[in-house]
Amino acid sequence: MRLLTNKIKRFFLDLFFPKNCLGCKQPDTYLCRDCFNKIPLASNNTCFFCEEITGQGRICINCKKEKYLDRIISASEYKNPLIRELIRAFKYHYIQELANPLSQLLIKVLENNFNISSISSTSSILVIPVPLFKHRLHYRGFNQAELIAQEIAKHFKLPIETNAIKRKISRAPQAKISDIEKRKTNIKDVFDIVPSEVEGKIILLVDDVITTGATLSEAAKILKQNNAKEVWGITIAKG
Repeated sequence: MRLLTNKIKRFFLDLFFPKNCLGCKQPDTYLCRDCFNKIPLASNNTCFFCEEITGQGRICINCKKEKYLDRIISASEYKNPLIRELIRAFKYHYIQELANPLSQLLIKVLENNFNISSISSTSSILVIPVPLFKHRLHYRGFNQAELIAQEIAKHFKLPIETNAIKRKISRAPQAKISDIEKRKTNIKDVFDIVPSEVEGKIILLVDDVITTGATLSEAAKILKQNNAKEVWGITIAKG
């Protein structure tokens, strides 16, 4: 049934959303090489939550106590029109092939700022995507965070665990809630952890966009409660 649904979605996508670069309209690609190279990369030089200068995506000591995240590393800014359009096409027009170029932006940032191979030689690194609730996964047909996580894991030759955490409660999408406090309440206690080896590991917790950090913080909390060494929030865009 899911395969049939995806084929129907693909048919209407091809019909109403022709394959042209979302930046310059070049045919036969959703993102051409020139437009890819023009996307400004995020600096990640400050704490995401309070903007204290920290470097390399580090969360400051004070914010880390409440947010459970050790770093937040984003490829670009959501305010960038092309990034915003790419993510919308990826999530809401079901263009799964955008997972590759969007992931390449993140890979570029990680390679420019971190020696992942060196880190993984001294500490175990595990890639975990933020999960969707099962009915939303069934409707969309894929988890965009999981596709990005797979590309990152493949590139850096890291293990990936797609079922380490799950959503036990279905609530309104965070993107539809603008109030920061309501976002925190909406996402509170929605995650559960399944038996997995996260203890002592650096977790690369992957999602598409970070806005307030509520979702990543809530997922990081349960990972830290199960003795993860560090949790890094890894996203395509922030803002």
